[in-house]
Amino acid sequence: MNEHILLSTEGSDRGTAYNISGKIIRRGHRLFVGWLDAAEVRGGAARIRLGVCDVRTGELIKTLKLGEGVDNHCGPAIALDGNGRLHALVGAHHGDFLYRWSDDPEDQAAWSDPEPVGPHHSYPALAIDSEGTLHLAYREKGDRWQLQYTRKHSDGRWQPPVAIAESPVPGYNHFMHSLTVGPTGNLNLTFQFHYDESGNAGQCKGKAAVCVRSADGGDIWTNEGESSNLPLRVDSARPFASCLENPDHSLRLGTHVVDGNDHPWLFCSLPDPPRGVMWRHTDRGWSEIDLAGVAAQLDTSGGKSTAISRDAQGRIHLLVGTHPDGTPTGWYDPAMELFHIAFERDGSVLSPPRHFCVRARPTATGGGVGTGFSTSVKDR
Repeated sequence: MNEHILLSTEGSDRGTAYNISGKIIRRGHRLFVGWLDAAEVRGGAARIRLGVCDVRTGELIKTLKLGEGVDNHCGPAIALDGNGRLHALVGAHHGDFLYRWSDDPEDQAAWSDPEPVGPHHSYPALAIDSEGTLHLAYREKGDRWQLQYTRKHSDGRWQPPVAIAESPVPGYNHFMHSLTVGPTGNLNLTFQFHYDESGNAGQCKGKAAVCVRSADGGDIWTNEGESSNLPLRVDSARPFASCLENPDHSLRLGTHVVDGNDHPWLFCSLPDPPRGVMWRHTDRGWSEIDLAGVAAQLDTSGGKSTAISRDAQGRIHLLVGTHPDGTPTGWYDPAMELFHIAFERDGSVLSPPRHFCVRARPTATGGGVGTGFSTSVKDR
């Protein structure tokens, strides 16, 4: 299936942004796709959508409305449990998420009433384990913004939150967090410390990248195999990548995926020299694959938009948005196009960069709604 499938002509300018949240799920012969439509009128509420598609053709069958959001940061997060129940969190921006579920998600009337989960949440990262427990990581606004974690057992309510990490200064912090349940049931949570002493978002820099894990479903968290006092701070965490020694340097994380051995892989941009790398964890620790050796013709430095997935054979697939002629660009540049790089399970390169699609041309109604990256529906 190579043709583009139109999902909406009213997409928000960040219709599928923030891939912190899962937005594509297969359920039987249907593919469920979440996105954000723009407000109907200037200053109005953004509309959180769930598309129902034919899994074979990709054709959009119907569009459901899950809720509304205050702005273009409020896209949905979706997850499917082992009993076929589809769970959704309607996003928020410093507010209450709205939790909903359905055993017949094609039917608008079959969705549960919204349940608020708050109070000052942004960016839901939602995962579900084999027992049907929902695991949720998110950013919480406060004097010092925190990365928090909560869970909901299949027969219970959302539990009190646990602060996993805390900004070292008051003001803005973007953790770029990513949460997964691995094949052994381990929880993997990656994030960055992204801040500035001024608290001003425009001056923030990513200074450290961290991975924490839980082998008991979220009760105890370890950082690089060692127990830690929570919340972690930039001076107490054990980062796998850091540029704390130079105040002008900055790094930026993408989301991660776990391989068949329950090890995370993720993209990260690094300084000195500016480059993009694929970080890969093994039994021996972290190692990096410099993408300059894989895609020398492409610029993968800076805050690139990426997506990552694992196929049924265990191979890792990376999509990266960058300028086709190698010109350095910001993550927001409309000249960027998508390139696909695939890796074998041992970290060797399966295929050189492949031009994935043509340039997106945003319109006055916002960018096209192209929903993310899935290499095999068997793995979703």
